[in-house]
Amino acid sequence: MKKETRMIQALGILAIPFFLTACLSVQVNEGVHDPTPYFDRAHQEIRDIERSDPRREGRAHELCLLIHDGDSDELIRLKTPLWMVQAAMDIGAESAGHHHRSDYENRYEVDWRSLRNLGQFGPGLLVSVDDEQSKILIWLR
Repeated sequence: MKKETRMIQALGILAIPFFLTACLSVQVNEGVHDPTPYFDRAHQEIRDIERSDPRREGRAHELCLLIHDGDSDELIRLKTPLWMVQAAMDIGAESAGHHHRSDYENRYEVDWRSLRNLGQFGPGLLVSVDDEQSKILIWLR
């Protein structure tokens, strides 16, 4: 009986990486000189989300990023469940526990406490950056 239990535990541990990789979607496209169509689609998705929940009272389940680096012409799309982001934030907070929190807040000018629960913001746009070399969209859905 112990042998079967160990076998089941080992299979469970081996299945964890497969489960986690299925939850994370990363796509990198090289040679994207004009990211406009990609960003137009993302902006339309964000408008649709915000139109259906203008007060952002719904529950967000997924973090989405769209990034274009003009120097390398790479377009990166990432989608991950919020529980995975929360787990990463918890691990980061745990490992940084010996550092003073205000050091990070002063360095990055961010209230890290509010980022520990991104779902509180509800579905919709979080960050939009568009400068000469880069474009970044971060939203919740």
